[in-house]
Amino acid sequence: MKKLSFRLMALMAAMMMTLTSSAKTQDWGGRVIDENGEPMPYVNVVLLSLPDSAFVQGAMTNEQGVFKIVTDVNEGLFKVTSVGYQTLYMKAGQDLTIQMKEDNQLLKEVVVKGQLPKTHVKGDAMRTTVAGTILEKAGTVSDVLAKIPSLEAERDGAVKVLGRGDAEVYINGRKVQDISELSRLRSDQVLHVDVVQNPGARYAASTKAVVRITLKKAQGEGISFRDNAGGMYQYGHTLTNNLDVNYRTGGLDVTASFWAGRYGHSKSLQEDDMYYLVPNGQGKDAVTGYTKQETKQIWKGLSPQIQLNYMFNENHSLGAFYKYDYHPSGSLTSDFNTDEYQNGAFMERSESKICQDDKFKKHIFNAYYNGKLGNLGIDLNIDGLFDDTETPGNTIELATSPAGEKTQRTINSNTKSGNNFWASKLIFSYPLFKGNLSIGGEYSYNHRTDAYSFAASEAVPVTATDTEINEKSEAAFIEYGHQFGKLFAQVGLRYEHLKNDYYNYGKRMDDESRDYGDWFPTATLSAPIGKVQLALSYRRDIKRPAYSSLTSSTIYLNRYAYQSGNPYLRPTYTHSLELNVNYKWMGMSMNYSRIKDLETMSSEPFPGADDPLVCLVRPINTEEDFNQFSLNPYASPVIGCWHPTWYVYVQFQDYKAPRADGSTITLNHPYCQVGWNNTISLPKGWRINAGLSYVPKGDANNFRIHKQQFRSNLGVQRDFNLRRLGTLTADVRCNDIFNTDKTNATLFGQRELTVRNPARRTFMLDLSWKFNEANSKYRGKGAGEKQKARM
Repeated sequence: MKKLSFRLMALMAAMMMTLTSSAKTQDWGGRVIDENGEPMPYVNVVLLSLPDSAFVQGAMTNEQGVFKIVTDVNEGLFKVTSVGYQTLYMKAGQDLTIQMKEDNQLLKEVVVKGQLPKTHVKGDAMRTTVAGTILEKAGTVSDVLAKIPSLEAERDGAVKVLGRGDAEVYINGRKVQDISELSRLRSDQVLHVDVVQNPGARYAASTKAVVRITLKKAQGEGISFRDNAGGMYQYGHTLTNNLDVNYRTGGLDVTASFWAGRYGHSKSLQEDDMYYLVPNGQGKDAVTGYTKQETKQIWKGLSPQIQLNYMFNENHSLGAFYKYDYHPSGSLTSDFNTDEYQNGAFMERSESKICQDDKFKKHIFNAYYNGKLGNLGIDLNIDGLFDDTETPGNTIELATSPAGEKTQRTINSNTKSGNNFWASKLIFSYPLFKGNLSIGGEYSYNHRTDAYSFAASEAVPVTATDTEINEKSEAAFIEYGHQFGKLFAQVGLRYEHLKNDYYNYGKRMDDESRDYGDWFPTATLSAPIGKVQLALSYRRDIKRPAYSSLTSSTIYLNRYAYQSGNPYLRPTYTHSLELNVNYKWMGMSMNYSRIKDLETMSSEPFPGADDPLVCLVRPINTEEDFNQFSLNPYASPVIGCWHPTWYVYVQFQDYKAPRADGSTITLNHPYCQVGWNNTISLPKGWRINAGLSYVPKGDANNFRIHKQQFRSNLGVQRDFNLRRLGTLTADVRCNDIFNTDKTNATLFGQRELTVRNPARRTFMLDLSWKFNEANSKYRGKGAGEKQKARM
């Protein structure tokens, strides 16, 4: 009996050892991505045991979308959930890639209740969710950007990041070459927007900021179309229409677009006071030139484009993009009148009538491959840009002396310019040491021609030019990002080399030609502390002069003023340190910059002119480095049907500028912007948009604002369900209702220029009709972007 008991105990012990050995721990895990292949942080993953599907253990993805569950369960299901996405169930495994799908209805319900923050830290960017929020009803993509904290965007105007300047804009990875494209796309096509205030090493060193727009992934197959018609009225009218047709089947996606329009609603009205001192033999005479300008520009254009994209699978896609911009006609007319006073006494009046035509053609091409070979990611882009511009014009000037004597001068001129540009960009990415390593390079070549000719009724100090620029640019970068628990860190280093050969009438100009290289480091840290998200970044960048700023052509404005470029301009270098803080629906950005050789406009005595009153307007570099520090707090809560956004931007600087009397002024008064935007959702598809902005007196770079500016906007939107015919959205707006957005500022230099611009309200009407809509899968990112921007 004792032997039997002993044997039974031994058998039970052996069974326990067997069970224990079979219940060894498992490392379940993987990566969660969205429909565009982007990693998704803060996604809930729950492991359910089989066969009873009981809850075992849960985890949440980190900033890179990675999760891990360690348990002794040998078989189970993953339940993956995230607000705004469909719940997924799949068999548990290791090193899985789980792709979430949008649930637009769920996202709308949650966001409107204010449970999903619209803006949060996402790696190197501040990400703003658009899909499912009130932002998708904003109108155009430009309207969406204008409502995002830290961004400034006007229709058909540049996108700017407060404190950093002009931003490069990408749509689904493709660089936007024509900024008016943002006013052709609709806000309900956008998934989310990333604002990068200190871009990493993969971006050109001349990139001040980046705005990455990700469009929703299209659902369904077949043919769909969308048509957008718009009109504006201010001093005249603008009419535009854009038609998009999309065909999708399997992995093939084809989108054709055609835009046509007539632009003519705006007019430039400006009054200037130019003050300076000229020697009179014993001392100096005070000279003031009072100028009034009224300029009207009208042009017509058309722009067809086509995108082809083929996705073999989620790991391999390729495509091509072609766009043709054509302005068959354009006219500029301007009245440019100047009264000259010396020591308060009237000297002369100049009345100029300027007429100029504008003909323009541009071809834009991009081809790309985006894929993965095992763990190796490959991103290849090839770009081309070819354009021709011709602007013939004439100026008729009538000068009247105090005695009433009249003298007429006529100038006929013509400017022809063109670019022949190619670029390529290749980026490899690979997971290394539980992080991600990216290595890449970029090469671009441009052949630019620029010829200016003129004929004058009498001798003027203007020179004809025929310049040619051959420019090669090479760049290489390395970038590494790693997740240390909750802390995400990324460092990068970029090297750029530029060689520029400058010719005038076939002769190489050694002084104007350039050959230089630079290193540009970048770094980013981001981490949550409780419910507060923090991101700190550093970047050294460069801004190279635009080709138009480097031209040696001298253009006649009137008998007192000439304008030229400056082939001796130096690049502008900036060291930038950025801190972003976000908590729920509020946040703040802080930026410190040290700026060297800033490019600014200067008015100075015309070299070699007999008359000291004649001036030359041209770009120059600042003589001293200076500092800028900015704060940008904002809040975007959701209060029932009310969606307000408040923001304040304050900038401090110590910019030193020369004055007309030879002294130096330090421009250090704070510059400030205050804004309040509102959207109110009403029943039956109605929405009201209202906004206020205020700019008090202050200093920014080399100008001082003397009078406060105020702007008020109001708009009404309505969605119409046309049933089988799709949906129609009508959008009516009035900007600057009370005509109070007026400018009054002085630009300091050897000759001080005070500028005053009046204001006039603008009316807009947009109609958007969509039927069986689908969006392009285009993934091209573009190459040589900053070189193209300089054209």
